[in-house]
Amino acid sequence: MSAPSEKNLSETLFNKVQPHKIRETSTISNSGAPFPCEPQEQYLIDGLCTASWFRILRRAFWIWQGANPIEVEEILARIATSDGERSNPRQLDTVQGFVPGNWSYEWSQLAGEHNRKAKEAEEAGQQRTARKEYFLAARYYSIASYPFLKGDELAEQAQVQANLAYRDGGRFLPVPLKELRVPFRGKEIKGYLHLPNDDHPVPLVMVTGAIDSSQLDFIRLFEKVLAPLGIGMLSLDLPGCGYSSHWPLVQDSSRLHQAVLQYLKDVPWVDDQRIGMIGFRLGGNVAVRLSYLEQLRLKAVVCIGPGMHNYFTDPTQFALSPPMMRACLANRLNMDAADWDGLQKSCQVFSLKRQGLAGVSKTRVPILSIGHRRDFICPESDIRMLASSSLNGKAVVLDKEPVKEQMNRMLSEIGEWLRLHFNL
Repeated sequence: MSAPSEKNLSETLFNKVQPHKIRETSTISNSGAPFPCEPQEQYLIDGLCTASWFRILRRAFWIWQGANPIEVEEILARIATSDGERSNPRQLDTVQGFVPGNWSYEWSQLAGEHNRKAKEAEEAGQQRTARKEYFLAARYYSIASYPFLKGDELAEQAQVQANLAYRDGGRFLPVPLKELRVPFRGKEIKGYLHLPNDDHPVPLVMVTGAIDSSQLDFIRLFEKVLAPLGIGMLSLDLPGCGYSSHWPLVQDSSRLHQAVLQYLKDVPWVDDQRIGMIGFRLGGNVAVRLSYLEQLRLKAVVCIGPGMHNYFTDPTQFALSPPMMRACLANRLNMDAADWDGLQKSCQVFSLKRQGLAGVSKTRVPILSIGHRRDFICPESDIRMLASSSLNGKAVVLDKEPVKEQMNRMLSEIGEWLRLHFNL
């Protein structure tokens, strides 16, 4: 795609939006008053919650994913110091309209700059620079979409741009990025297939994140951990998110991944005897569920901070959910977060213990369970319960903050687990 056509598409997408006739992100999936905020900061395994921001700030993860730390702080400062009208005056990232200071606006402007640099580098024949800039543009457009709520018009437009930039960057990978389309119930499940080589079938892991993440979040995991081991990666969205947004999140949360797993046996680049799954947060819940349903097809599973039981069944724990997480849960279930009691009851079906799986019976699939000792979503008891639910499980309990200091250990554990169980 040429630079002029890319620019025209961007203008077409965002100019469709009337600046002051759109719903601000924090008001989506919530018909009531602004969500209550914990007065003190909360450290999660994947970010920082503070009463001054609607969104969970994931600086360490964004930087690990390729974002420039200086640019990240500059954008957050612009948002924080904006004098624009806010939906909630107490939360800095709730500026209304596609205007300076709005979350999607600021990150999209930065993304656009890097997309232009990528186009210029490509035209100059500088493929490595083009690849870096395209993926950086995709990262910033994706942050502009965060937390990816259905019905958030600005976020949806930014996500279109994120996918375009990601696919452009994928053209310059050692093996060009492939898009997999799996037929399912009259529609298609879409995922990005990343391969370390394509001259023989390779072991593969399906990777899925949390209810507030996108399948574009894992290129660094592929480049730093999986590709050096000769492992491919298929990134997939959770039901209710991204490319899978037209399927709501229900108790059978693994149905999309199960269909993909069955489809992979016919994909020529994949060694269907060595397929695993890595799941972050609720993606980990899906991975564990799949490990029980597909014990003959799945070779290994890694779960990082997954919601398993206590979070879904203990109202006190569930009530610790910060505002963004409440909105995301309601959005994925097609519910209203204003009905918090109803939402909590609906989410109890995601307890894998109540489903008769984790903590009740055992799976033969090896499970690596990673979590933080003080994480309210996946406390130490759930981390260890999950590992003991496998005939060959291992628990890794982190106990330090901030998360960036734990990243290298997590990546090392993941790589070693897959190397061991894929017999590499």
